[in-house]
Amino acid sequence: MANYELMLIINPSLSEDDIKSNLKKITTIIEKNSWKVEKEDLWWEKKLAYKINKSEKAYYALYDIEIKWVFLKDINKVFNLNQNIWRYMFVKKDS
Repeated sequence: MANYELMLIINPSLSEDDIKSNLKKITTIIEKNSWKVEKEDLWWEKKLAYKINKSEKAYYALYDIEIKWVFLKDINKVFNLNQNIWRYMFVKKDS
């Protein structure tokens, strides 16, 4: 397994409870597949560098996860189907 950093940009019109619920679902999916969340860092609302869906702000969440790269395609499908996740990016960390 390899270490990755996952950055999420989430719809800011959601309530705090809805955001926590969405993030809990993501954590559950990761852990259900025997992957490991090593660190979770919530940045809450920040100004975007450019507008996304006519919004200048969004919620940010940063995760350090341990995952097999072959499963990234599966989790990409989950993120693409969730309309509240506006952007996401995986970055492989140096070993």
